[in-house]
Amino acid sequence: MGYTLTILGCGVMGQAILSAIYKAQKAPSETKEYYPSKIIACNHDDSSVQQVVDLVKEMGESPNGIEVEVTHSHNDEAVKQSSVVLLGTKPYLAEKVLDGVSSEINGKLIISIVAGWTIEQLQNYSSNVSRIMTNTPAKYGYGCAIVSHSTECTETQKFLVKELIDQVGICIELPERNMDAATSLVGSGPAFVLLMIESMTEAGIKMGIPYKESLQCSLKVMEGTTKMVELSKQHPSVLKHQVCTPGGTTIAGLCKMEDHGVKSGLINGFQEAADVAAKLGQKK
Repeated sequence: MGYTLTILGCGVMGQAILSAIYKAQKAPSETKEYYPSKIIACNHDDSSVQQVVDLVKEMGESPNGIEVEVTHSHNDEAVKQSSVVLLGTKPYLAEKVLDGVSSEINGKLIISIVAGWTIEQLQNYSSNVSRIMTNTPAKYGYGCAIVSHSTECTETQKFLVKELIDQVGICIELPERNMDAATSLVGSGPAFVLLMIESMTEAGIKMGIPYKESLQCSLKVMEGTTKMVELSKQHPSVLKHQVCTPGGTTIAGLCKMEDHGVKSGLINGFQEAADVAAKLGQKK
């Protein structure tokens, strides 16, 4: 270890990644060099700085001895100290923030989690770019991250990114052309799944099951079904029809959901999120 990682914009997703890296299990000697000895989190005001301070305090000591410094209004100095910069701002703020550190960031590895901003756009500031899309479960180590690299990224830099981002849960490399879809499926996905969990819970309440037990059942059904698909390696439709018996309750419920466009509604919702993602990085 020994390098400094600066996070420009340590909001919800920045904090999720910071938490995952900070809490990572003690690295073996062969991968220790890929972890930062120091993380500088840069936010825009005192209240957002305090959020990160409280988060780090809550987590206790880092297994890898990572120190965290939190600041605002000192982005250029923070980037100057670092060799890796994680860009976590809102899309509409990214250009302003990058312009403010342009003299310091050139030649450094940029890891961007900014939705909509392409590798080509980010290369106006440094040629070595890794573009990431992850999600909020990363905070708890159960996230998913999609990564695309610029051609200028070295194998060492790619390994560093994977080592760090794997801490969120799982890191999958895809071509950049898939990134808008990944923004929808991975980034927005938790909100859509939460809508399903909320619907299942409220259905239970409507049918007379108390909230606590209804939520508990809904969560376990979601968890168990996910694990069943993962372990069986069968297509979801095959497993779905195994639950259905002729004239039974499950097929009746599925047909009613189809009447209300549940499946097409979900597909169209994901597509709409991807379409919006494609517009986020476009300059006005």
